[in-house]
Amino acid sequence: MRLYRWLSDYHGSERGIALAIGNFDGFHMGHQAVIERMKQKAKEHNLETAVMIFEPQPMEFFGKEVPARLFSVRDKLRMFRAVGIENVFCMNFTYKFADMDDKQFTSMLFDKIGVKSVTVGSDFNFGRRGAYNLDDLKRCAQEAGVECSAIEKVENDGKRISSTLLRSLVKDGDFSTVTKYMGHEYSIAGRVVHGNAIGRTIGFPTANINLNRRVCPLKGVYAVKITLEDAVYDGVANVGYRPTISTPTLNTLLEVHIINFTGDIYGKEIEVTFKYKIRDEMKFESLDALVQQISADKERALTLLSRKDT
Repeated sequence: MRLYRWLSDYHGSERGIALAIGNFDGFHMGHQAVIERMKQKAKEHNLETAVMIFEPQPMEFFGKEVPARLFSVRDKLRMFRAVGIENVFCMNFTYKFADMDDKQFTSMLFDKIGVKSVTVGSDFNFGRRGAYNLDDLKRCAQEAGVECSAIEKVENDGKRISSTLLRSLVKDGDFSTVTKYMGHEYSIAGRVVHGNAIGRTIGFPTANINLNRRVCPLKGVYAVKITLEDAVYDGVANVGYRPTISTPTLNTLLEVHIINFTGDIYGKEIEVTFKYKIRDEMKFESLDALVQQISADKERALTLLSRKDT
């Protein structure tokens, strides 16, 4: 899979491009339907598959109330790679980019990238703070001789599957429903970074991952599965701001205690799959009280993870 953060690094495609456009936050069933339609078009016309995403996401760029982010770019790329996407265009979303009119935006797609088929969701908006919609995209595509497809909203149990719905479910810790609507379990991948080693000094060493997002839908303590290389381990994870310690982090941090594991994994990538929420994050009066609670959390996690439906 080839990743392009700047169009100047892209030198075209002899076969042409079938492109899916969106944020793909959470990569839920609706997103997967867009990807599958794009892949069908690529197969029909012998085109390369491609996805276009935006960083920051438009609502993060403009919004005063920034929505919680389900997936980092790393997580999105992991999903795209798993479904066989050949090219990913990760566009730097700036005021200049956002101010493009319909002709400028579609010229970028059709002329610079060489898009021959484009697939979006039916509520797609683009250009000048969303001034243009699906009808405008279809009009421009028709003028350029480009095929344009749109996927209607996907529903499950009578509910429209959306990133907004999934953020609420993740926040509530309803991971069984999240899995049902996403079509896959909710997980976060990242590289283990050095922390302040407090967990090690109190008998619960943790693998730390910086989440690097302005708002996270997770907050609290969770029973998790950790994938490290080819092995899967049980674990207990804390997501939050570490209110008990003397120097709380300013950014949301994912701390994972891998049960019955010893080893140096700094710099290695792990995947953390969220199974159950145990409790909310809380501040304790002392480290001793924190240690006692972590011990209880560990036992609760082992009990939950031993269920047959896990």
